[in-house]
Amino acid sequence: MAVIRDIALILLAVEAFVVALILLVFVGALVYGTGWLLRRDHLPAWLRVVQAYLALGCAYVELAMAAIVKPILVLHSVLAFIQNWLKAIVKTGGER
Repeated sequence: MAVIRDIALILLAVEAFVVALILLVFVGALVYGTGWLLRRDHLPAWLRVVQAYLALGCAYVELAMAAIVKPILVLHSVLAFIQNWLKAIVKTGGER
């Protein structure tokens, strides 16, 4: 029984090494491909176009978020103004 257990453990370790090797090769290929693309002469022109569209989309998202937040900020400032105004009235009325 001990021999079968040892063989199973060895096969499990070999399988783990093979999976790790496959992942290492994949990550290495990704790094090599990224390094190859980052050279000026290999960078496709369409990536610049994609980057410009992503920047435009980011600007639209920021504009939409500003439009969503603006009413909340205005409401908060109005409520703070009214609260301070009421505190001043109560403070002045209490002195008599």
